[in-house]
Amino acid sequence: MPALLQTWRGRFIAVFVLVQLLVPLHYYIRHRDPHDERFAWRMFSPMRTATCAPQFTLNAAPVDLGREFHEAWGEIARRGRFTVVEAMGARLCASHPGQAVKVTLVCTYLDRPAETYGGYDMCTVPTL
Repeated sequence: MPALLQTWRGRFIAVFVLVQLLVPLHYYIRHRDPHDERFAWRMFSPMRTATCAPQFTLNAAPVDLGREFHEAWGEIARRGRFTVVEAMGARLCASHPGQAVKVTLVCTYLDRPAETYGGYDMCTVPTL
């Protein structure tokens, strides 16, 4: 190992390998969204089969997500990605200032009971 660190190429390789190990570790330690598995082996994960139903209301009236957002946003929101649902809420808050945008995300899983996230005004509390 000391011979590897004697050259700039060896130091570069060592730093590169260290970064490749630390980036996923940092992601798992600091990550708050259980539905986002960027560094997981998805084929073995039951989280991939999770199905979520995002429900948005604007002043207690349901929002037609198909009319407000591109279908790709809706698809990722149905996978339960918190960052996408939060971005959708922020976009509705920006386009409808002063109005209450309530977001509820109900997710069903194969290996555990269903969970509900949100349920409050995203304009005042912007995270799920």
